[in-house]
Amino acid sequence: MKLIKFPNDILKKTMPEFDFDNPVMHPKQIEKEMVELMVQEKGIGLAANQVGLEARVIAIFPRDTSLEMGPFAMFNPEIMEVSEEMGEGLEGCLSFPDLVLPIKRPRIVVIQYLDNEANNIIIELKDTDARCVLHEMEHLDGVCFTDKVSKLKIEMARKKLFKLRKKYGRAQRQS
Repeated sequence: MKLIKFPNDILKKTMPEFDFDNPVMHPKQIEKEMVELMVQEKGIGLAANQVGLEARVIAIFPRDTSLEMGPFAMFNPEIMEVSEEMGEGLEGCLSFPDLVLPIKRPRIVVIQYLDNEANNIIIELKDTDARCVLHEMEHLDGVCFTDKVSKLKIEMARKKLFKLRKKYGRAQRQS
């Protein structure tokens, strides 16, 4: 698997359900490769279409230590409930390197999904983890985080980045 960056058309496609009876790839292998790539790229979330896989699968790396979970994949995730309380936070995206935008999202989300053995799981995620899973699930519907803000905000973020690069130079990724 390799990371796909905007403007690749697959980022705008709605992904089909993952079929455990006729998988495009073994679920455990999908989870392993998506998690490895996400961690390697220093991300906290990744959607299948961001790696060229046409299926409803996301990987997340929960930040909430009370969950006591490492990175994992969700197959066919569905939103069961979202809080009315909203929070605005900065979001980035591995498919849009260096772009960070303020996005308003529900603070809490309840997700139902299948794990890599097709077990049904329900999980409640808060704050950063809720933001992450909602961002990734939007990818599965062909929605990018840039679709959620005005062109003016995107241009302002790019200008700010340009000024920072001009002042400090381009930051090098550490491996």
